[in-house]
Amino acid sequence: FMDSNYVIDYDLFTTLEIIKIIEFFKLIEQTRTKVIKPEILLSKYREYQNIINNKSLEKKYDKMLFEKSKVSIYQVMKPIINK
Repeated sequence: FMDSNYVIDYDLFTTLEIIKIIEFFKLIEQTRTKVIKPEILLSKYREYQNIINNKSLEKKYDKMLFEKSKVSIYQVMKPIINK
């Protein structure tokens, strides 16, 4: 299940992990147009972090998502995490 819109290191993850990563990206993108409950975002973010488990990869994907859709995982999650 490849999504050509996202640049993901497919060889690093299982198919299920890739699906979860893409679902998380889509959820972050949705925050531009609709309100998503912070607890849902936080739960999905933790799941995403557990899968990625790599700060430089997180930054790379954040940058890729921002370039693609002008939304930053970091900027969306920062106020939720800092509560």
